[in-house]
Amino acid sequence: MKVLAASDFHGSNELLQNFLKEANNGEYDLVVLPGDFESPERYKKIVDSLEPTVIASTGNWDFNFKPPKNDDYDSLFNYMKITYDDYKICVIGSVFPDDFKKDIRDWAEGHDNNKLFFVSHYPPKRLGDRAVTGVRAGLDGFRKLILKLKPAAWFCGHIHEAFGHYSLMNTDVFNCSIPESKKCFSVEFGEDGVESFEEVDLSES
Repeated sequence: MKVLAASDFHGSNELLQNFLKEANNGEYDLVVLPGDFESPERYKKIVDSLEPTVIASTGNWDFNFKPPKNDDYDSLFNYMKITYDDYKICVIGSVFPDDFKKDIRDWAEGHDNNKLFFVSHYPPKRLGDRAVTGVRAGLDGFRKLILKLKPAAWFCGHIHEAFGHYSLMNTDVFNCSIPESKKCFSVEFGEDGVESFEEVDLSES
């Protein structure tokens, strides 16, 4: 399965158009969008332009969204546990329950961790979460889920200046914020989890 992941669609329409062109080139099975669309109208415009299946989370700029309904936002979630082919994908957006760690552990128990990955707006603690001020803005609860479940991958955004690939145990963490990097990630999954990945330059059409 091949995934294209990008987050934080602030600013340049040129970056967005280049992302849509890449996403629709016929190579991708799934597009992952970890939040910050800024408005339901902008979200809808993006998703309506995408040909592959989309799984998206709300972000901190999306607090003003009403809780998504399946008939309106069938691929955008505040919090959702999804089965997609052989994969279990947990989406954690701007709003999630207090007991999310236990809820997810119970749901993922016994599933092949190579076929488990997460999409969250906020990064895990100390993994793609260092702001320009030096402050670590990631969530400790997310880091604990990685240590407990050892998922194949974790896609996040929020901290624009921390774009990049990180790892903990055998989990590949991708902060795919595009505003400063002008890049996103292409990730290939196989039987053993993440088989390969590359940065995709969105500054060139």
